[in-house]
Formats: sequence, structure tokens, C-alpha cells
Amino acid sequence: MRRERWYRLIEGGFSGGRASWWIAAALVTLILLNALAVIVASDPAHYLRLDRAFHVFELFSIAVFTVEYLLRVWVAPDNPRYRGQPAWQTRLRYLATPVALTDLIAILPAFLGLLLVIDLRYLRLLRLLRLLKLTHYFKGLGIFVTVIQAEARTLLSGLITMLVLVVVAASLMYGVEHVAQPDHFGSIGESLWWSVVTMTTVGYGDVTPITPLGRILAAIVMLLGVGIVALPAGILAARFVEELQARRDQLAAKLDLALSDGSVNPSEFAELTALSKELGVPSETLERMLRTESLRHLVVPTCPHCGKKIE
Repeated sequence: MRRERWYRLIEGGFSGGRASWWIAAALVTLILLNALAVIVASDPAHYLRLDRAFHVFELFSIAVFTVEYLLRVWVAPDNPRYRGQPAWQTRLRYLATPVALTDLIAILPAFLGLLLVIDLRYLRLLRLLRLLKLTHYFKGLGIFVTVIQAEARTLLSGLITMLVLVVVAASLMYGVEHVAQPDHFGSIGESLWWSVVTMTTVGYGDVTPITPLGRILAAIVMLLGVGIVALPAGILAARFVEELQARRDQLAAKLDLALSDGSVNPSEFAELTALSKELGVPSETLERMLRTESLRHLVVPTCPHCGKKIE
């Protein structure tokens, strides 16, 4: 089988052909079963009873994920993004991408367990990282990662602001309540639990101020918490919408270029389809954009006075 055919099978995902869909479905099922196995194995009773089954399933999973990883590295030169570059250089560039590193992380704990002595509890937790492989098949997760990377500085600023307010609130509450409740507010460190729970508006109710001044301070902290904690969510939501629109604009620009000669040939359509998959734009959106842009290019602008075509 040609390498290009393998590329379409492996990278096509759920939006590819029938064979590509079944491969993606099988791999997603295996990823979810791995997460379920980690959860079940965390119970010592289940782990001792199904020890052999867990071991066989782990060996099978590692074999499948390793073959998948090697196949993705092998077919990397057929990615339109790397077209025209030497194969060895393309594969090196692919190995440094987030998706390739995610695949490596998925299989690395198993090989580390063979080479090093690692507590099985921590090794099982590391296997949960295989859930990151779902970004291959659900592009919305990839967009979310991109949004977080783009807003990393803003989110870090918000986090630092929140941490400062938590420490200040804990210090103030310690000064107000430590005499009345030495068991709960005996130090600033102990007061941090109340501060975090209150600032995040969780409110477990296990630690509450009882003095009038403490209750007033708690009310102020709760009001501040509503705004401070909601701020990162608003930033992410706005950036998420901007990222989706930017990706659609990028696809629209490519589509407009393809329609510059009046039609989209099969090669151009294949490139547009590959770009829409890479950007996480649904195929239905691409088809709708193609119909809209095609109609727009068919409309010939004319002069409103003489009716002649405007060149």
C-alpha cells in the first residue's frame, strides 16, 4: 500500500472515508478503554483479581499505540503542510509538533516501566495521559489548546492576581478571626483554605467567620471572587470565538483564491478539504462556504446607469 494511502487512513479521522472512520473509531475506543482500565485498576480488589487481564490489555494497547505513532511519523511527508520538503526533515519537524509529543507521552510510561522501577500507582496515573490522544480526532480540543496558548500571558496575570487576593484575604481573616476561632484560623497558612474556598465561591461551609467584622470581610471576598474567578472564563470564551472566526476567514481566503478562475478543480478541492480538517472547520461549513462563494463569483457586477459590465 502506498504511503499516501496510509496517510489518508491514519490522518483522515472521522471525516475521512469509511476505512479511516473505522480506524479512528477503534483508536478512540481503545483510548477510552485505557482510561476505564486505569480507573478500575485503582481498586486493589479488582486489580488483584484481573491482574493478568490488565497486563495483557496493556501490552496490546502499547503495541497498537506504538504502531500508530510510527505510522504517523512515516506518513508525515504526505502532509500538505510539509509538501516539497525532504522526507527526513519533514519527519523531524513532525516529531516536534504537539500532536506527535502527545502520542509519545501516551506510550512513554510503559517503556519507562520496563526500564525503571516506578510505583505502579503513579504508572497507572501516567497512563491517563493517553486521553490527550483524543485531540487527533476531536479538533475542538485542539482549538481549545490553541486558545490557551494564545491567552497564556493574560491567564497568568489573572492567576497571579487571584493568588495575591487569596493571600491578602487569608491574612486579613487571620487578623480578625484567630482569637475567636484558633482551631480554624490559627495561622495565615490555615486561613488559606477558607480564603481559597470563599474566593472560588465553592463555599463548603466547614470554616466560616463568626465575628461581625469577619462576616463583613467574608462578604467582600465573596463579591470579589465572583468577578475574579469569572474573568478567565470570559477571556477564554471571547478568544475561542475569535479563533474559530480566524480559522474560517483563513479557509475563506483560500477558497476565494481557488475560485479566482471561476471554478474549483479536484486538486484545489482536496487542498481545501485538507485545510478544513487541519483548522478544525466542519466539512458542512466548507460546503456551505463553497456554495456561497461560487454564487458570489457568478454574479457579474454591472454599472447601475448604463448596464455595462464593470471590469
